[in-house]
Amino acid sequence: MSQSIPVHAAIAHALRDQKVDTRYGLMGDANIFIVDHYVRKLSGRYVPATHESGAVLMALGHASVTGEVGAVTITHGPAVSNAVTALIEGTKGTIPIVLLCGDTPVEDPDHQQAISQRAFVEATGAGFEQIKSPATVSDDVANAFRRARLERRPIVLNMPSAMMWEKTEYTVANIEIPDLSTIPSEGDALNDAIGILASARRPLILAGRGAIHAGEALLKLAERIGAPVATTLKAKGLFKGATYDLGVFGTVSTPAAAEVIGLTDCVFAFGAGLNRFTTAHGSYLEGMRVVQIDDDIRQLGRRHSPDVMLNGDPSLVAKTIMYWLDKAEIPSSQSTDMINQDNLHEGFPLSKPLNVPGTLDYSHALERINAVLPEDRLFVSDGGRFMTEAWCRIGVSKPNNFILSINTGAIG
Repeated sequence: MSQSIPVHAAIAHALRDQKVDTRYGLMGDANIFIVDHYVRKLSGRYVPATHESGAVLMALGHASVTGEVGAVTITHGPAVSNAVTALIEGTKGTIPIVLLCGDTPVEDPDHQQAISQRAFVEATGAGFEQIKSPATVSDDVANAFRRARLERRPIVLNMPSAMMWEKTEYTVANIEIPDLSTIPSEGDALNDAIGILASARRPLILAGRGAIHAGEALLKLAERIGAPVATTLKAKGLFKGATYDLGVFGTVSTPAAAEVIGLTDCVFAFGAGLNRFTTAHGSYLEGMRVVQIDDDIRQLGRRHSPDVMLNGDPSLVAKTIMYWLDKAEIPSSQSTDMINQDNLHEGFPLSKPLNVPGTLDYSHALERINAVLPEDRLFVSDGGRFMTEAWCRIGVSKPNNFILSINTGAIG
């Protein structure tokens, strides 16, 4: 059933229809009545910021921790230009959010805050979506959220401020998100991947951020083939507690993990982009056969040329591989029998603390902090010379609790 309400109220209702219960932002002329209606009439939660980049970063953090699309609102002109760096952060981090921004009246080209907002947004790599008319508000908002989920990046919804008090017949949008969970069809690539695994003596299962939903399936595959497991930095904590968890694979691997990696002859990388930090500038994958699995085809072969590429959902692909291994009666490599479990739990060595008056040895301090913090913690890392030591010594119970805020390399 439709109801005639102002556009600003329709936008607030459309957010509620997208299951948005918390929104971040900085108010101005273009969005103040949207926020007011969202909070007063719909009991939504609004978290204000003092700068537009801060508001966008809050939404990015929300999306990273919850796995949902983050929502944030700002006004127009300089508000959009202030948000540029944070939008780049979200784009590079493939973090889905919707940024609702106002836009100055088209009939007033001399408006003090008028800028080419589409140009600013597209320069960041974020997507741009326009509210086209009062009649399309519900669909336009829903489409912005659909795009954020499917494209895995920020989508900026441009809202004409002159439209806010126009009336519209509001109805709930009927835009569904397709299920993109796929498995590769039977063919040469899948056969080659299984063949590589069948001949491997020291296989390893590597999970990236794109596979954090597949932890259980990957552990079962690892157990089936007798392989240790490891993660990229962004998937830190996925296999916490597993018997043969190597921790992070890459430039911040523990000495014990690096030793196991050095003996590996085959890596199955699920949802991992295989960037230079994961591969230690390629050195960690030298002499290995690599199979890369990702449901985002854009990531396959982007940074490293694997022997086999499979486009599919990591969990479904892992289950498919296990099915064919069992069907062909391929035995386990049993390579985990050669791994010293005690060594894996040693972590990073600590040097003798520096006893300089007025200073604190931060490696020892981080170890102590890690020991006393509650197990269920959020770990947010800024950029700087301290960061790798913190990554090595502060743990998390699951990947969503680790927020890496340096996809753009911005310090502060």
